[in-house]
Amino acid sequence: MESERRNKILIVDNDQRALEAFGQVLAKVGFETHTTWSGREALDLLGSQQFDVLLVDDYLPDLHASEFLNRVGQLPVQPWIVVMQASMPTTNDLLRYASLGAFSVVRKHHLEEVRKAVSSCCVAEPLAKTCIN
Repeated sequence: MESERRNKILIVDNDQRALEAFGQVLAKVGFETHTTWSGREALDLLGSQQFDVLLVDDYLPDLHASEFLNRVGQLPVQPWIVVMQASMPTTNDLLRYASLGAFSVVRKHHLEEVRKAVSSCCVAEPLAKTCIN
């Protein structure tokens, strides 16, 4: 019997407890989870593997979120992007991150909100969008 492919997610956050919590929650709903605290390491992973979803904190210690998302936008295959932030997203946050390719912006400390946003990415086909230049 052939096994069904699990959606692959890369979680990028500078908080180890958050990485563990998001990894556990998303693994329970069927994701193959990969984690890193570093924006630079995340870019390396995104360049060498295909991920369906990228869950990223808006604060990374080694790259500004805008710079990170600009670089993600240059990759040949684009994952669905969900940005997390500590506060309630404002209209300006939503517009800024949408212009950088984000599918959704959510409050980081609301696990259910994060889970729903990530799961809703996987309703659309294809899961990873191919960039046409």
